[in-house]
This record gives sequence, structure tokens and C-alpha cells, in this order.
Amino acid sequence: MDGNITITSTDLVDYTALYRKRHETLFRHDYLARHSGGPEDAALGALKSQLAEIEAKLKPLEERIRQVDLVMVVPKRADLISINSEINQHSREELDAALKSRSGPVFELLKKRADITRQNYERREEIARLTILLNMLPRTQAEALRTVVESNALQEVTIAALASEQQQEMVTLLGRLGVPAFAAEGLLSLDKKKADDINALRWVEEIPKSVGGAVGSNGSALWVPKDRMTEWEENEKHLSEIGRKIQTKLAKSQADGLGEEEQKEFESLQSLYLELRTRRHAIANVKGPLCVSLPKSEKPPVRADVPTIDLGPGSQPAA
Repeated sequence: MDGNITITSTDLVDYTALYRKRHETLFRHDYLARHSGGPEDAALGALKSQLAEIEAKLKPLEERIRQVDLVMVVPKRADLISINSEINQHSREELDAALKSRSGPVFELLKKRADITRQNYERREEIARLTILLNMLPRTQAEALRTVVESNALQEVTIAALASEQQQEMVTLLGRLGVPAFAAEGLLSLDKKKADDINALRWVEEIPKSVGGAVGSNGSALWVPKDRMTEWEENEKHLSEIGRKIQTKLAKSQADGLGEEEQKEFESLQSLYLELRTRRHAIANVKGPLCVSLPKSEKPPVRADVPTIDLGPGSQPAA
């Protein structure tokens, strides 16, 4: 497969996070430039430096992704296009005024768009994995499935090119994205009648859980099957207890040092903590990155853009 480029779900998650940082920094820079004392403003200079750092990290990923004809998916894209069309009817001054007042119909439009794009950002791991699975399908099937996801169309899509485990993951990812789907005999559909098929693949209800105020792999939530919540909570309680004991031992080791027996206990606690973290990932069925190898494309088709991220009314425009 000479000349092919491998794209991973981690690549797409990192790209999304960096793209958001660039968008956020540009948003703040442009807002400040319109309302500051001039180009010598120290805050503007700081934002320009941040932009340079972000660009340095983003550019290599952006170049790799642009070299392939990747079928990208944006949940609720149809809604975003409609909302964006309404927003574009208003001037920059009207948008600034709406953000400042945080009220009125223009603000509500911005808020609605921001809510959708924020949800998509929070589910970037799921969207990235879904995108990789999508690109494992023949092109026409991938595009048809993208339409289903972006507009909740009820048409059936052939996904027989995917292994059974991959079909199940696709159904699971769609469930996490609020698009309940069913797959049977290599066909995927949003039609609930498919659920009547005893052999249909379906989403087993899960609950997104953050960990210690942060989130899981690559910045996304860990998904816990509803019927394993008791097991999850017991494991998290145990993790918290062991974590506190480790912190106590660590503080003592830095202050007074640990005796031989205390050092053994400390090492035992660390080992147990790692075991509990492994169990956490097993309960949440955390999987490694997905990848797809695609040929280089001289001129990937240009697709009408929609905001995949949007700080909108939820952001602070000034740095």
C-alpha cells in the first residue's frame, strides 16, 4: 500500500482539540483587536504568540489529513447549516452586541449553535472513532452513512464491509452521539422496527463518567454500561481511598523518609492503584485507537463548511 497515509482516531481527536484552541485564540484576538487601544496592546502580542505555538502543532496534522479524501462527519450538521444561515444575516456589530448583552434573538441563535458545537466537541473521541470506521467502508456507503448521521435520515446503509465487532462499535458510537441505530444482516438503520430483529446489533445503554474532575482518554468521557454502574462506583470508591493513602505516604517520604516496611506498603499501594485503574478501563470497555490507511488524493473534494466548534455566547471574548 505504497503512498498510503494512515490516519488514526487519536490524530483526529488531537486535530479537533488544536483546531478549537486556534479558533478560540483567533476569536479572542479579533475581538480584542476591534476593541483595544491598537496593535501595540500587550494582550494582543500574547495572543499572537499563542497562535504561533498552536499553529506549529496543528500544521503537521492538518497537512496529513488534507492529503487524503477523508469522509468527515459532523453530527447535526443539517441543523448547524440552518442556524448558521440565520446568523450570517446579521452584521459583525450585531453579533458583538448580542454577545455583550447576552440576550435577544441573535444571542439565542448563537447560543443554540454553540450548544450543538460544544456537544460535538465533548464527543470528539466518539466522532473520531466513527469517522475512522466510516472510512473503512466503500466511498458511496461512507457518504450515505454520513448523511444518516448528519440529518437523522431513516434510510438503510450497507455496512457489511465491517467486521461484526466493528459494526457493533459503530452502533455503540452512534448511540453515544444520540443517534440510536440498529444493524442486522450487514444493514444499518435508524428505524426502530429493526430493533424487533432478535439478532440486531444495538446500543446497550451507557452513562458517560468523568474521572476526578477530568475526562478519559483523549479528553472524552468514559462510558459505563448502566448495568455495571454499581461495580464502577465501588471501584471508584476504592481508587479514591487508595489514592489518598498514596498521597499520605508520598508526603511522609518527602518529609521524613519511609522505613523498610513503609516502603513495601507504599509499593503495594501503588501496585493496587494500577490494578484498579486497569479495572476501571475494563468496566468502561476502553479501547485503543482505530486507524485507516487511505491513498493520497491530489484534489480532495471541497465540502461546504459548517462550524464544528463554536465558542459563541459561552465564551469570554476578551483575553
